[in-house]
Amino acid sequence: MGLLLVDIGMKKLYSVKVRILHKGCWTEKIKQYKIRTIKISPYGSKRVKVIIASPSHQIIKDLKESENVNEVIKYRKLNGGYLIEFSEDKDNTIAGMLLEFEDKILNYSNVINKGVEFWDFVATSKGVINSLKERFGIEDIEVKGVSLDKFLGNALTEKEVLILKIALNMGYFNYPRNIKAKDIAEILGISKQDFLYHLRNSINKIITSIDLDK
Repeated sequence: MGLLLVDIGMKKLYSVKVRILHKGCWTEKIKQYKIRTIKISPYGSKRVKVIIASPSHQIIKDLKESENVNEVIKYRKLNGGYLIEFSEDKDNTIAGMLLEFEDKILNYSNVINKGVEFWDFVATSKGVINSLKERFGIEDIEVKGVSLDKFLGNALTEKEVLILKIALNMGYFNYPRNIKAKDIAEILGISKQDFLYHLRNSINKIITSIDLDK
């Protein structure tokens, strides 16, 4: 098999912190406790489903009464709080915008505290930042350029960093995927199982390094 050279260099990553008081939104009613967004996913063609964790059941009533919430899909009580799923419009929410740019978003977190939304995410394009400003008129945005190595941290081995970079640059995380696991493994000269093993290790290390209580 001939040697295939892969350019694993990539453009700068952008660490973005957004603070917004969203007038008229259900988040404005959160005064006494913190709520964290757990997951954002498509819900039909024009809506986005949001899953949040809340220590109080009061938010369920607030969501049902909010004009920018389409429906409360379901909720369940957990030890120490509630897990709540609801839907909102895709076109006029930050959650919907991040979903629209999901191929350019490496990770995100969202906490609502005292009526203010705090969004943190890492993007591969400034287009995401410009869209935030244009669509929502957000001025309180902090943007810092970061390297991929700094984003990944020192816990990853050289092989894990290499595999993650190639998978990212060749579109393995895109939906639909631009390349299959077996094809990347062939490029690297390793087995598909070896590729998936190191990829999962790298992702697990990144996830476990995130402070979910901040």
